[in-house]
Amino acid sequence: MEHESASAPGEAEEMEVIAEWRAYAAEFPHWYVWRGVAGHYYARIPMSSPPRVVRAQDPEDLRDAIARAEMSRRVVSSSHFRNHCA
Repeated sequence: MEHESASAPGEAEEMEVIAEWRAYAAEFPHWYVWRGVAGHYYARIPMSSPPRVVRAQDPEDLRDAIARAEMSRRVVSSSHFRNHCA
């Protein structure tokens, strides 16, 4: 019996997102990126607490949203650290 290899539903779209995101992927290696059903791009950090998820219309805007989320995380964590080390 022969087995045919078929791509799973949505696999082609996921590969397309990876190709579109490839220019920014090295900048944010710990973020998981996907494209939602409605066409928005989403990114999250797996197993983060609290959950950190951002959304944008295109990969360029998603990169900016991730950069803002990273910056706000750094600002909050540095101010939190200063308050406990006084």
